[in-house]
Amino acid sequence: MTFIDRLQQRRRDRRHARLVRQALSGSGSAFETLYGELYDVVADYLEPRAPTPQDAEDLIATVFHRFLQNLARFDPARGCVTAWLVTMARHALIDHLRRRRPQTDIAPLADILAGPSPDPLRGLIRTEEADRVRSLVARQPAPIRELFALHYGQGLRVREIALLLDLSESAVKQRLSRARQTIRAQLQDDENQRTPTAMPVGASKGEV
Repeated sequence: MTFIDRLQQRRRDRRHARLVRQALSGSGSAFETLYGELYDVVADYLEPRAPTPQDAEDLIATVFHRFLQNLARFDPARGCVTAWLVTMARHALIDHLRRRRPQTDIAPLADILAGPSPDPLRGLIRTEEADRVRSLVARQPAPIRELFALHYGQGLRVREIALLLDLSESAVKQRLSRARQTIRAQLQDDENQRTPTAMPVGASKGEV
């Protein structure tokens, strides 16, 4: 981005912030201007990601309704109007996709991590073990936590997550796979630490 581009962007952001203040003061024309200038931004984000064109239209309407209802919450110190509106669009899309999928818990992730072989991870679907999985997921980097929340918590498909996060499907699969491997290894380490070391045959407690 050139200096001129940055300058124009700052001017645009200041104009949008001013229009928000005017809209809050009751100016219908100010909101109409915001709608006209920001419609394409919202549409460009939602149309490639929504399941159908009708879903995209409904979501665009939802976003601008929320935008109007929450104008008073806009804080220019936290970012520009455009970024705020795109964040609203993203949240609206997540809510929409989540309603299309049954909400799940961490137990499916625990079951996947357990794998098919008989080992200490087989019992992960138990409450105690699922809690350990939750704890380990909570310690992962934010992007990985988001992937897990969308895939296992919200029940979104890999393709939907890829569209939502601007990633390829293979990238989403790879990141999920690596994260599962990491957590599986951490769970195994925890299990090894919790398993007491066997006492040598014939040795008394005082000799160990």
